[in-house]
Amino acid sequence: MRGTGRRTGYALPAGGRDPCSSGHGASRPRGVGQAVPPPAHGAGASTPRAVDRVLRRLPRALPVILLLVLMAFAAVLAAGRGWWAQIAGPGDPRPLVVASTTILADLATQVGGPRVRVHSLLAPGQDPHSYEPVPRDALAVHRAHLVLLNGYGLDLWAERLLDARPDRRALPRVVRVAEAVDADPLPWPGDPGRADPHLWMDPVRVMGYVDVIRDALIGIDPAGAAFYRRQADRYRAELAELDRWIARQVAAVPPERRLLVTTHDAYRYFGRRYGLRVVDTVWGISTEEEPSAADLARLMGNLRRYGVPAFVESTINPKLMEELAAQAGVPIGGRLYADSVGPPGSGAETYLGMMRHNVRVITAALRSGR
Repeated sequence: MRGTGRRTGYALPAGGRDPCSSGHGASRPRGVGQAVPPPAHGAGASTPRAVDRVLRRLPRALPVILLLVLMAFAAVLAAGRGWWAQIAGPGDPRPLVVASTTILADLATQVGGPRVRVHSLLAPGQDPHSYEPVPRDALAVHRAHLVLLNGYGLDLWAERLLDARPDRRALPRVVRVAEAVDADPLPWPGDPGRADPHLWMDPVRVMGYVDVIRDALIGIDPAGAAFYRRQADRYRAELAELDRWIARQVAAVPPERRLLVTTHDAYRYFGRRYGLRVVDTVWGISTEEEPSAADLARLMGNLRRYGVPAFVESTINPKLMEELAAQAGVPIGGRLYADSVGPPGSGAETYLGMMRHNVRVITAALRSGR
């Protein structure tokens, strides 16, 4: 985006005259000993009284201010202690699994259950395409027994954390889950040499994720092999039921309305599985690729041509899509979750919940035409 210039001062015109000085004759520097006139009655004269009133009120407000500061500080300390307890696990012999995304973390939790500690480097709502790691992420990776990455270029920032470790011999086990799934990825539009990393938007492909994570957990905790297999089988059954449920919901949408316009291009696996066509998006596969004027003009034309609702996403600022939809005269169908699960209490805080939320929002909007 283009920045805007900002003037921080002004230069005196030729002759040194200040444009803010009086317009009657040349301004004369005030000499030493020259009397300084008292402030005029009005705003300037009332300033000392206003300051005095603020100072008289301050002692009464000070305890409230201090209390708020202490509460905020305590919240930060509590969050830090919770994070450190999860990473360091003092007295906890369970292996630490570090995941690059909230979705991988949820899948690892579903398969690993109470036998593992799972930590997501990203919080709900953070964008894995553009995330910038912080020092504690490096510490988490350093202490991990297993690191789960998606792969296919989604989480290159996590790859850099691993590459930056001084002792390459002490690396944890690293699994690029999507790349290990036995399924051909969709190519990146316009670049067949690159793969679309959003395989998790198809629950059937996520069954492959579950198998890969199961085997990785057995690799670091062989004693739990039978447990991990049971957990994976249970979760695969839930994914199969999710797949059937989604197919039923989409079947209720008129075929001519099975069109998607979303903030970024994360729904092609979903569309291929359930017969929805991704018409257009603001951003491409990665949110780091800024749309051009031609891209936005094409999107505006498609919104007007098809007249279907547009959808925003939890990890991307919705304002641009909202403006384009308003100009095209189409509604916003709702907010979806693609690159992250939702926060606690959203109903989308797990992969299963996220997908059910998305399908309810999409099918309701497409059926009603709102």
